[in-house]
Amino acid sequence: MPLAVPPHQASHHANPPAPHKTRRRPQGLGLRIVSTVLLSTLLFAVIISSLQIYSAYQNALQETRLRAQDIERNYLPLLAAAMWSVDEPRINALVKGIAELADVGEVTLQDDIGNRWEKRHPDFQQPLAQIALPVHFEDNGENFLLGQLNVSLMDNRITADLIRTAQSIAITTLSSLLLSAVFVLFIIHWWVSRHLEKMAHYARHLDLTNLEQPLILARHKLHQADELDTVVEAINQMRIRIRDDLDNRTRLMEELRLHREKLEELVAQRTQALEEKTLALEEKTQILEQQSAALLEQNYELDAYAHTVAHDLKQPLTTMAASAAMLSAVGIGINLAETKKRDLLLGLQRSAQKMQAIIDSLLLLASLRKTEQVRLVPLDIRNIAEEACSRLEPLIEKNHARIEFASDWPQALGQAQWVEEIWVNYLSNALKYGGTAPQIQLGATVMDNGTVKCWVKDFGPGLSELEQQQLFDLFVQFEHKSADGHGLGLSIVKRISRALGGDVGYEKTPDGGSVFWFSLPTLI
Repeated sequence: MPLAVPPHQASHHANPPAPHKTRRRPQGLGLRIVSTVLLSTLLFAVIISSLQIYSAYQNALQETRLRAQDIERNYLPLLAAAMWSVDEPRINALVKGIAELADVGEVTLQDDIGNRWEKRHPDFQQPLAQIALPVHFEDNGENFLLGQLNVSLMDNRITADLIRTAQSIAITTLSSLLLSAVFVLFIIHWWVSRHLEKMAHYARHLDLTNLEQPLILARHKLHQADELDTVVEAINQMRIRIRDDLDNRTRLMEELRLHREKLEELVAQRTQALEEKTLALEEKTQILEQQSAALLEQNYELDAYAHTVAHDLKQPLTTMAASAAMLSAVGIGINLAETKKRDLLLGLQRSAQKMQAIIDSLLLLASLRKTEQVRLVPLDIRNIAEEACSRLEPLIEKNHARIEFASDWPQALGQAQWVEEIWVNYLSNALKYGGTAPQIQLGATVMDNGTVKCWVKDFGPGLSELEQQQLFDLFVQFEHKSADGHGLGLSIVKRISRALGGDVGYEKTPDGGSVFWFSLPTLI
């Protein structure tokens, strides 16, 4: 329905050009109705004809089976008499007579001494039914078995008759349906389709310039009113309502335009002021949220740092103090064996190495926190993994571990030093908790999300659900009997991987082992 426009715009928009649209040519309603009726009628006709043909086929089969009774009643006594009297010309004539009967394909007669008579129809291929009739002759109250008559029936005649019947039914049915369809299609077009087309043409071209022109169908004046007249009346009433509403709508639209312009100006001013205030508030809120998150993280890390200094560094310091005290006591009268002195010195060295590892981990954690922008470069992941194994060679030999590398290693993006730290952490855990003489597998796989998943698999006891939830938190240890851990390793792995644009995770394998993995951006 076209909209009315204000009078001062009528000269420009009274009859705007309609945009060009390519319309599909509509399919005729009458053709669809006739096609539907034709197909349904044809389907019913096929079903009924099939039932008729099937019934005729069954009747023909019954007649064919009655042929066996006719042979047994009329020919078998004569054949028995001929065989008893050894009248071979008569036997041949009777066998030939049976073979010439309708629906008989093959006749075979064999007497009790091995003589055989056989007749076959030239069109016989496959038997419809086979009949075996023993030939008996009764003489002076005694019954003598003279031989056996075998008759094979065929359905050639039945099939030919049914084909002719089906062809006749099909031709008659299709001709009747075709003529009926043409006639019905003409009636539908004359009574309905042409009037519907005129209505559609009128509706498509109805606009502000022809609202005074009513819709009139080209029908006989004496015809009885029907549904088409109802539709025509409804369209004309709609046209009148549109025409009457246009004047009021034009006046109202002009008033609304003036009010809308004033309202839009006021709303624009208020909206601009509100947007400025909202933007300022959002910026302040975002800054406060960032500061709050940073403060929470700093507080957490300060607590963690205090925990490390107060707890994890206390144990090696205590060990070092005790060893130093025993060594210093040697000069005041306490004699120690050389092996004991060596053990004390080795204990001092291990404690110092552990303190150095804790301090290095804290420094790496602090450097990750300060680093805001990381430059990613292409990496040879396998080479970095091999370097990590070289760093842990003493621990590998101590635990009698066996390291296996996957065959294919894709390239990824990252920082070699940081990625090596991840490998070292994962390998250290696998060596410590992978069981006796651990077997460890290393590999990398390209994932569907565009990352490279690097993984370390061991065959240790694995972790529980609760341990998996706390796995990558700061200062979490699950085997307190190990004196080498300080709870920083996996948290550093998590920070490094996320700083490089990846992630970390843990999977428990079906065979009970563990898979620790981290992801890196793939090299496109």
